Amino acid sequence: NISHLAIGIGDLGLAYQALKISVAADSKHAHAYNNLAVLELKKGNVDAARSGFGQSHTLNPFAFEAPFNLSLLCFKLGEFQESFEVVKKSLECYPEHSESKELLKTLEQKFT
Repeated sequence: NISHLAIGIGDLGLAYQALKISVAADSKHAHAYNNLAVLELKKGNVDAARSGFGQSHTLNPFAFEAPFNLSLLCFKLGEFQESFEVVKKSLECYPEHSESKELLKTLEQKFT
């Protein structure tokens, strides 16, 4: 994947372009939407990142990455209830994901 190579060499612009081309060529490429959302977040585009994570999860509801990333974003924005709901979706996909389990535990402590 060209975007992964570009990220590896630190060329986020090329990675962004490769991912945009990927979703233009295949509008159902869930992993490309997730990775594009990560780059959008790095650029400070919170709304675009949120949308990308949501689109990725809609296209591939069995992958944990997008809901985890969205949950982490919501947590950092102080949207704890939404973070809580979304991290549970991540854990439904991958019950042993340690970072999701840790985030859920942190959120549960905030609610008690």
